[in-house]
Amino acid sequence: MSKNASSATAATAAAAAPIVKVSDSIQLSYNAYDTDVVYTTDMINVSFKVSFGKGNDSALYKNESDLKQFNKSYEIETLETGDAESYYVIAEEGPIVIKIENPDIYSRYDNNCDYALGFAVDFDEPDYLEESHITPFNIDRDGVMWSIPIQEPWKPNSSVFYQNGKAKYQWTTSRIKAMGEELTGDDEELGIEKTSENTGMMYLTFMVLSKEKEIVQEKEITRSCGMRSGGMRSGGATRGGGDSDGGATRSITRTIGEGSVAGRVGYGNSASTSSVASTFKYAKHTKRYVIPVRIRISKDSSVSDVNCSKTLVGAENNMKRKTVTVAPFLP
Repeated sequence: MSKNASSATAATAAAAAPIVKVSDSIQLSYNAYDTDVVYTTDMINVSFKVSFGKGNDSALYKNESDLKQFNKSYEIETLETGDAESYYVIAEEGPIVIKIENPDIYSRYDNNCDYALGFAVDFDEPDYLEESHITPFNIDRDGVMWSIPIQEPWKPNSSVFYQNGKAKYQWTTSRIKAMGEELTGDDEELGIEKTSENTGMMYLTFMVLSKEKEIVQEKEITRSCGMRSGGMRSGGATRGGGDSDGGATRSITRTIGEGSVAGRVGYGNSASTSSVASTFKYAKHTKRYVIPVRIRISKDSSVSDVNCSKTLVGAENNMKRKTVTVAPFLP
């Protein structure tokens, strides 16, 4: 092959290489009004930032504040295909935590309600009979949806989650079983997942929740929820790794998954939260937003001994084993 031909081949290969956006967060902004149900010129604009990090094992840490520790921020690789984006979270083995920062919901005309952002995680794609339903009908969700009350935009707001509200188990990640490898009886009892193309998927569901405003009289002035937002006022869903607040986003040329291996995600050790029943309900005429992300494990990650069960039954069986030990020898 001539030098010119070799250079041309190299240039073609470089041009064909995907441009991967690497960031430490996903920034979202979209109009949540369900225009298929009601025609309106009004908008309910929702915006927030999502990031992922390394958590602490509930078998070693019992305080909720320790379980919410964001020990290391995970990189997110974003692959753009036309108008669509795919997200890969490059995690380490062990408990994973999710941070929701600066959630904001803006309605131009509705001054009679307070808003909250509903948030839940599933490991299978959730299906709902109606937009108003908070719980999916096709899967056994561990726990219930969180509701994150919206604060005034000048108050920085972030929440870290390691399980759904009122759930029993932590979220955790692990390397996969080899593709095609059959599960042992022990694997099946613990809910270990047989590897498929759906392995490693985590579905983040967001909904708009509301309740009638609690009237607080202060110098005869009542706060208006139409004045609470500093977020975007118009437009469809906007996605991206960075944000105007300085989120780190890098567009680089590299192969998706470089430096990582396929991972799986599931339920780890038992844990509890201080969650309480929410007074917020589904906001009428709004639609939910589901973000699928795929977990990959960094090649530099150490191997964790935390169990990673795809099923709640498997997670329960794992915890039962921890309560039974070998009886000591008595001469």
